[in-house]
Amino acid sequence: MKKIRSSIARLLLLGLIAVVPPVVALDKADLYKKSREEYQQAEHALAQKQATAVSVQKELDGLNEQKVLWEREIVFYRTKLNNAKSQLAAATSAGTAGEVDRWKREIVGLEERVKTAETELARVQGQTTAAIQTLQSSFSDSVEANLIVPGESIEVLVLEDDSFNGVYQVRRGGYIVLPRVGRVYVAGKDVAGAERSVKEALQESQIKDGTVMIERPDGSTTATGPVIYLAGEFSHPGPWRIPPGVAPTVVTTILRSGGVTQSADLTRVRLLRLVGGQPLVEEVNVQAILDGVGLPSDLSLNPGDIIMIPAFANVIYVTGNVVKPGQLKLLPDDELTAYSAILRCGGFSRFANRSKVYLLRDRGNGNKQKIPVSIKNLQNGKTSDVILEPKDIIVVPEKFFSF
Repeated sequence: MKKIRSSIARLLLLGLIAVVPPVVALDKADLYKKSREEYQQAEHALAQKQATAVSVQKELDGLNEQKVLWEREIVFYRTKLNNAKSQLAAATSAGTAGEVDRWKREIVGLEERVKTAETELARVQGQTTAAIQTLQSSFSDSVEANLIVPGESIEVLVLEDDSFNGVYQVRRGGYIVLPRVGRVYVAGKDVAGAERSVKEALQESQIKDGTVMIERPDGSTTATGPVIYLAGEFSHPGPWRIPPGVAPTVVTTILRSGGVTQSADLTRVRLLRLVGGQPLVEEVNVQAILDGVGLPSDLSLNPGDIIMIPAFANVIYVTGNVVKPGQLKLLPDDELTAYSAILRCGGFSRFANRSKVYLLRDRGNGNKQKIPVSIKNLQNGKTSDVILEPKDIIVVPEKFFSF
């Protein structure tokens, strides 16, 4: 009888084990699916903002060229117009009727040209205003939604265990990594939703019914307070709250907001502002300010201003078996070679095949030229290194054996 009861109990236990895990697994699967969907929404919103920023930046580049062109046209024809008026006055004084008529006709034509140039300049300024407003609207939407996005940092506070307290960066995958817990998906959620996610994650293995608070530290995205909009090659693009008591400038904002990407061209940073509905676009050489070169030209910022950092146009890429693969800026006065670029990336990794290094060079129309780089011959002085050009790609293949 004992054996029968024991067998029944064992079967029931096995039955429970067979039934419960799928339910738990289903709950976890649903939670994961929901988190991924929320993250994808946040990622999509972030991608849209970045695409908008890139599009606006290209549009502003074109509009700025047009602005310079029409301003030159206005100066040129106004100068000619003033000269024509002087000639008309002289002809009138001399009483030469033919010259008077000729200069009158000339003045009418020049006035028409000035008017056309002024109209075109006004059109360009109107389009510039619209572009700035588009960018402001793109960022302000995320401020109003107050969603956590990949790339920003959040501060987590757990009252029951301060070992979890700290500032965590939201990874590209939309999650933060908590010690002893692992990944917790927070992207695409507001602060309250992120608090619930962290609490649920802690409850599984660490703290039952914990008290979790999440805040955005100074310098991160916020839904309250005056903001400046960061676009382009910032490490954390988006709205940036002006800390209380701080008078922000272009340079201090770049430093306080978390810095820039490796692709950032700090020689052509732009400040975009609307003054009385009219666009103001100022270019600042932040690199020169940081290097202490030339006159100080840092600009003070107002709430609602946009700082736009373009990508550095001349870059080369080092990929494959090097210590730190990535891209390097190719400065105008920098004669960078293939081997020196590899060394700048930390040198060769353990499995690098030094005899098979090559670079790919863009020849236009989608065609790339493969150029071998013999590191052994370089080190023996038998051949010269290859001088790099913008967009060159250095490839360091892997060898099959490391001995």
